[in-house]
Amino acid sequence: MKFKRVLSIAIAVLMALAVIPAAALAGGIIDAQAENAKLALLDAVWADLEAVENELLAAKAAKTDVVMAVYNAALNDVRVDKDSFGDLSANGFFFKVDGMCCAYDYRARNSEHRSAVDAKLLKTVSAAAERIASTKNNTGSMNVLLVGPHYSEDLSDPGYYDESFTDQYINEINSIGAATGGQVTILGGHNATGPAIAAAYPSAGVVIYDSHGGAMNGTSYLCLTTKTGVTTTDFNNGWAYNAGSAAYIDGRYIQNHITGTLPNTIVWMAICEGMKTEGRGTTGTALLAAGAGCVYGYSQSVTFAGDYEYETTFWNEMKEGATVKDAVAYMKQVHGIPDPYGDAYPIVMSPVDPFPSNPDGAQEVNCDLKIMPDIELQSWSMNGSVEVYRGFSETVTFDRIPENANNYELEWSVADASVAEIFGTKKSVVITGVALGSTTVSANVIKNGQQVGTVSCEVTVLEPPTLNEATNIEGGMLNFTSTTTNYPWKVGIVGGEFVAMSGNAHVGNSTSTMQLVLNMQAGEKLKFRWLCSSEEDYDFFYFYVNNSQKAVLDGETNWQNYVFTATTAGTYTFQWRFEKDPYMDGVTDAGYVDDVEYVRNYVPGMGDVDLNGSVDGADALLALRYAMGIMTDLTAEQLAQGDVNGDGAVDGTDALMILRMSMGIN
Repeated sequence: MKFKRVLSIAIAVLMALAVIPAAALAGGIIDAQAENAKLALLDAVWADLEAVENELLAAKAAKTDVVMAVYNAALNDVRVDKDSFGDLSANGFFFKVDGMCCAYDYRARNSEHRSAVDAKLLKTVSAAAERIASTKNNTGSMNVLLVGPHYSEDLSDPGYYDESFTDQYINEINSIGAATGGQVTILGGHNATGPAIAAAYPSAGVVIYDSHGGAMNGTSYLCLTTKTGVTTTDFNNGWAYNAGSAAYIDGRYIQNHITGTLPNTIVWMAICEGMKTEGRGTTGTALLAAGAGCVYGYSQSVTFAGDYEYETTFWNEMKEGATVKDAVAYMKQVHGIPDPYGDAYPIVMSPVDPFPSNPDGAQEVNCDLKIMPDIELQSWSMNGSVEVYRGFSETVTFDRIPENANNYELEWSVADASVAEIFGTKKSVVITGVALGSTTVSANVIKNGQQVGTVSCEVTVLEPPTLNEATNIEGGMLNFTSTTTNYPWKVGIVGGEFVAMSGNAHVGNSTSTMQLVLNMQAGEKLKFRWLCSSEEDYDFFYFYVNNSQKAVLDGETNWQNYVFTATTAGTYTFQWRFEKDPYMDGVTDAGYVDDVEYVRNYVPGMGDVDLNGSVDGADALLALRYAMGIMTDLTAEQLAQGDVNGDGAVDGTDALMILRMSMGIN
């Protein structure tokens, strides 16, 4: 009996102890069932919406029609929360299902072509540079993370879900890792899950998003291609949006899922609307609260070409030891704002850079974070003089020893700002000619807050050539005009030489035309060389003769020679037309012409205005007096002799050409 009694007590105790974990287990099962039920409801709603979308896509319906059809389907679905719709735009809208945030975005969903291109993707690679352990890295970590949801997650078949993506950021992230000596991690495709991104954040000093972005309900989201690991809690709180088989996450998702504090991480969001104006930096604020030191994004939808130009310049400066403040300033100086091919303004948020009062404007950045360790400047020098043409710029380098020194500052100044304007960085100064004259550009060299030296450069500003001087072959006297008022041709520089350049670079749906009119005899020639820098198959550089197209260039070309031969005597109108489509691309986006030469038939006695059998100063004077209206009684034969350039009139140009002939110059 005693044994049985003890056994009964023991069993009772065990049963009592088992009550709490059993209840917890039961609660966990119930919670999991509820979670699965809510996610199943989401999947069911999205299955119906995607069926509507697929039907319209199969019928090749316009984007607006597809968006409105899906919108109406959601609006009429009893499972969708009423009065939850918002942010309806040409690309989509957001809504809720049982309190869970959802978003439909046509652009992000239907850019997933899933066609492979030649690319090599390494998920984790070792940086080439040696880690510098003895110096401080201001970001707190040398490691870098690239989040590329639109890359392929299948490393045996590398490519992109969206074929408009390139290797730009894969190359950049590896270059940053090589510079810092840190480890590079790339999360691509469906491997770029919410939990995986949050887990990788705390060990990264640099994080770059290379994806599509979405802005809804006052915040900005990174578009993922999977919703794996994203919970109903995330959807309910708005930290994430359900997008059918995919999901979007914002900075609050990272803030609420990381396991530690971020190490002053610099986050570059190469996504559209990364700094949504309405939300006033919701994503940036959350990442800063999580420990990021700097968050970069755009107020509007940014073009690939624009972001690529910005990021190349910015990260090159950062790899040279610049601060975020200096790198952004130089980036804006080189490329301007907004986005060179669109209307997206770059925005920086940091502990000393709040969301700007005017997001679509110029922002003064103060963040002094660096990714490179401090390297002391030992000695320096700079070119002592430079010539600059008015309206053009020259860069004078501040030569450092060692070349990668970065622990110093330069205080630039110009003696006469009416002659030249300057923009100085820690590596160089850009000098722009304003007016003819001379001035001095100087810099104080500052180390550890103390001035340790100065450098200076004497600047001479010269007058640039005219369009005619830049376009003609040396000594040529042909007269060129622009026939497009809005985008006239101008003087440009290619390979250090002045040339004629079309005036509509980066202006969508535009044409810039330069014209030349000549009276030619049969067999006479017009020679020139031309060059094109444009988006291949979309922007074109045409050559026309009497409104008939004779030749065309597109894409990136080298200088090419062209010769036109007149078949009959008459008036010939030559036109060089650079025509752009609505879209921009990351090229120079212009047409160029140089060394235009009119090769005339040899006519004995041409220029002999006084018909005395020789060409001398008297002939030049007669032509000049006629051009000025002082003499009007020249005969038809004299006028024919005086029209040396064949343009149908005797003017100052002919007088000058006759004078040059008399001097043996022509």
